[in-house]
Amino acid sequence: MDLTAGSPATDEFVSGMDTRDDAGYVSFGGGLLLQSVDFFPPIVDDPYRFGQIAAANALSDVYAMGGEPLTAMNLVGFPGTLDLGILREILTGGSSKIEESGAKLCGGHSVQDEEPKYGLSVTGFVEEDRVVRNAGARVGDALVLTKPLGFGILTTALKRDLVSESEIEEAVEEAATLNKGGCAALREVEVSAATDVTGFGFLGHLSEMLEASTAPLGAVVRRSAVPVWERAVALAAEGCYPGGLKNNREYLGDRVRPDGVGPDELLALYDPQTSGGLLVAVPGERASAFVGALKRHRASGAVVGEVVEGQTIEVTP
Repeated sequence: MDLTAGSPATDEFVSGMDTRDDAGYVSFGGGLLLQSVDFFPPIVDDPYRFGQIAAANALSDVYAMGGEPLTAMNLVGFPGTLDLGILREILTGGSSKIEESGAKLCGGHSVQDEEPKYGLSVTGFVEEDRVVRNAGARVGDALVLTKPLGFGILTTALKRDLVSESEIEEAVEEAATLNKGGCAALREVEVSAATDVTGFGFLGHLSEMLEASTAPLGAVVRRSAVPVWERAVALAAEGCYPGGLKNNREYLGDRVRPDGVGPDELLALYDPQTSGGLLVAVPGERASAFVGALKRHRASGAVVGEVVEGQTIEVTP
């Protein structure tokens, strides 16, 4: 379904849908007003943690464009049969991340639903000359990833009782971490392009970034440099992964070309993420400065590859 049908198509009104920016924007007050929304069912058992992850995920789109969240509104679906204490925990978790971001909660909307769902509608702001889009990558850019992959595999294993929440606590904590530090680094070191890694997985969002460039581009990704959560590779190799992973792999098809990397080692790179990290294309000569800026802002980052000429994504050992 085309959710943009009937909306104005002029560039001066909204960001171009053709580049699939993380947030839409309109000119406002000498800058750009950013708007995004996301919500989903629980992916972990702890309602407070779920609220934190869902809020961090929704706020991430604003951070990926170099913006500051201003306001947020809760979006809730909740069964009438469940204890309202669970809903309070979800909302409290979400509120903790809204407060951490510096945004103001301005209410929200709830409906009765068969399955709990939670997320946010977020409004942010960025100066017009500081906005970072997913278009703009250039040959020679280094590719930097700020959070490990494989969270979708781990939460699928959690649903199947193959792992406990305590066993994947580090990954859960990272998913609940705002991309605020990554955004601060974007604003400190000039980069070419950025996006956050969510439902299309690392390779899917990388493909979108390359397609959004002004000329056809490819990439070389070094598999050994890509951070992946412990156990995710083994679990995926045993067939434990979300359906979205298979969809992402089939969609990308021959666009991804492994060179000396086995199929099992590729799975985490297709894995759909919830509240994943930022994927940033930064001029090669600034890559070290950008990774250093991430560290100063209490975020992590790994150089996982580079942008090259061509139209394929080559994954090497």
